Amino acid sequence: MHGSPRQQELATVAHAVDDLPRRRSPRQQDVRDRPIARLRLRPSIALPATALALCIVFLLVGRSNHHPDPALSRSSPAALVELGEHPNFDFDAHLEPVNHRVELEEEEGQVEEEGGEEALSDAEGLESDDVDDVESVVELDDERETVDAARTHSNSLVKPFLPLTCEPCSSSLVSSAPSSSICAKYRPPSSSSTSPLHPDILDHSILFAGTGSEVRRVLKRAMRSALYGLKRHREGSEGEVQKFEGEEPFRILVLGGSVSNCRGVDQKTECWHAHVLRWFQRTFPMEGDRDLVPNSPSRLFPSSSSRVRLHKRDAAEDGNFDADADRLRLAKRAAKRKSKKKPGRTKSSHAGSRRRPSTQLINGSKSATGSAFFAYCFEEEMTLRRKNLDWGKGPDLVVVESGVNDVWPGGEQATRDFEKLLRTLRALPSQPAVVALEAASLLLASTTAATTNAEYDHLPAAHFYDVPVLSVKHALFGPVHGLSSSSAPDGPLNKIDDLFLPDLHHPNDRGHELLADVLLAYLEQQACLAQQEVMAAATSRLNAHQSGVRLIGGRRDGDVDPLLDIPPRQDEVVRPLPARSLFTPFSFDKKGHKVDEGVWELPKPTCIQVGNAKSLVEPVKNKGWSKLAWARDKQYLAASKPGSSVTFRVNVGSGGTILADWLHSRFYDLGDVLVYLDGDRSRVKQLAGWWDLGWSIGVPTEVFKDVSPGEHDVTFELLPASKSSHPSSKNVNFRLIGLIST
Repeated sequence: MHGSPRQQELATVAHAVDDLPRRRSPRQQDVRDRPIARLRLRPSIALPATALALCIVFLLVGRSNHHPDPALSRSSPAALVELGEHPNFDFDAHLEPVNHRVELEEEEGQVEEEGGEEALSDAEGLESDDVDDVESVVELDDERETVDAARTHSNSLVKPFLPLTCEPCSSSLVSSAPSSSICAKYRPPSSSSTSPLHPDILDHSILFAGTGSEVRRVLKRAMRSALYGLKRHREGSEGEVQKFEGEEPFRILVLGGSVSNCRGVDQKTECWHAHVLRWFQRTFPMEGDRDLVPNSPSRLFPSSSSRVRLHKRDAAEDGNFDADADRLRLAKRAAKRKSKKKPGRTKSSHAGSRRRPSTQLINGSKSATGSAFFAYCFEEEMTLRRKNLDWGKGPDLVVVESGVNDVWPGGEQATRDFEKLLRTLRALPSQPAVVALEAASLLLASTTAATTNAEYDHLPAAHFYDVPVLSVKHALFGPVHGLSSSSAPDGPLNKIDDLFLPDLHHPNDRGHELLADVLLAYLEQQACLAQQEVMAAATSRLNAHQSGVRLIGGRRDGDVDPLLDIPPRQDEVVRPLPARSLFTPFSFDKKGHKVDEGVWELPKPTCIQVGNAKSLVEPVKNKGWSKLAWARDKQYLAASKPGSSVTFRVNVGSGGTILADWLHSRFYDLGDVLVYLDGDRSRVKQLAGWWDLGWSIGVPTEVFKDVSPGEHDVTFELLPASKSSHPSSKNVNFRLIGLIST
């Protein structure tokens, strides 16, 4: 056989497809071998019997009301490859020739008053640099970029609906192994290409993969809502007002510090969670998706991105459906609709309106903040600073980015705080999955030992609660250097600080893309495994109801039914919370039997953000303290005159602890305060605002413990510079963030 290995493989698949009707199952072979099957009929009987059999067959086919699936007419090698040619493809790309266009609305229940939409050309939305220097473009390697979804699920009775691979991104795989769209970026399209980053960097970032069961569980929620949209499109029932069971928005909650607050980058296009939202909108497109994140060229691999986009343009010109181009046209159309909005137009709603599901991202990040703050003040933060938050049933997926700010105090305290946060999030009514995404700081990596990495402090709690830990810090600064020594000197990335802003502490646009890819590579793998589980459920259903499968002329693939094959929220198998804390010893009696001590419940915290302008709690006494809004998410109660004092009344519960949260920094001339309880200066504590570290953060710290339940007064008093820990003798100030009691 002549031709490339790829052509030989496709030819083999073509022969296999052609041979399908002639193959017999063992059961069919057994029937042929029975004695009655070998009897020869007399000529006078054979012709009438044959005619009768044909009539019965045609009658059965006519009664089936079965319309041939266009996908079956493309059961060729090209069609099989087409299933995986679009890394971000619409569900309809391999099912029907009609493009699945998501209906965009201004508001829920809003009545459109505009005329017909303007026709947009297929070429609209392609950037000019897509066609520059065409001759210098390196041809993409089909074996590495294409994901053959049909081959991956060859034993299933249903068609795959996501073109993903369940394999890790590691380049140690055989060269013919399919790569996901994220993995393919880090695996050069040809042996002559060089990548600035280690080809296995995405795999090196996985500190703890966990079982992934919780992540797959919630990804099926997104699958269900997206498949419902596909079902409505097929049936032409987009206008129906009745909701399907489980047809809900998918909410992603981000909790982190200034990295997740997108310091120094565009939050709508360059921040890491913008990349994540774009991936969800393209992988699980939903009817209500609006404000689509525009596609942007890769900052890490600009030349590779140009090749990919040019390849997609060529595919679009050949008549293949390009979901990315279609999404871009939809985004532009949405912008045109918004510009045509008539003045004074009001939204209308009625009882019969159906809210179309969408993917929503809620950024709950707060700069200079770590796990401890969210562990104690999560509820306060989500309700106090988030106006008109569309919370719904709560988040489905929570991504925690606290690996930078949890560097202090570190150790056991960081582990305890992280466990409190994980338990708080896992106990939410929406039963979300949690993923720990650890960002990197070149400043911290170059000034602290690897043993002080916060992600290592997170690992014990992550193992205990089965929460994946993905670390860019470990991938870049771990045992294997993240930056390849073969980096091109004139490329966008040839030294490690090219991933960071000039402060070397926060990632730039390239660093954010890497941070997003670390998470997306993991999500793509889990989405593929979740798809396998859904397809297995659908196959079992079809096997149990043979009427759903047609075996005339070969096997007839079915479709995943989101109502039958994906369990509703109330029927999900949720991993239970551990009954005890990570720090609680295992108890057993003298006979070796476990002692049932009940389920560990976190003491309910009360959080007062004393500097927040929206806080309803006022001090009992105040002399010389005032609110200081340094930034939107950096608000303090500050004092600069020695002797200034402020008193707050707190309610202590069963936890018996009082914590204070204040700014630590070697900048801003920060001094010290005295803090005492109920006017008793014999139990005074001194809190220092100054430290000789290169970062500025606030960390809730225990000040009093074993406090009796009930109301108590907590007083803060600013000390003069001469009695503070600040090395200079000039004027000092103190910035209080919050007060917490449990």
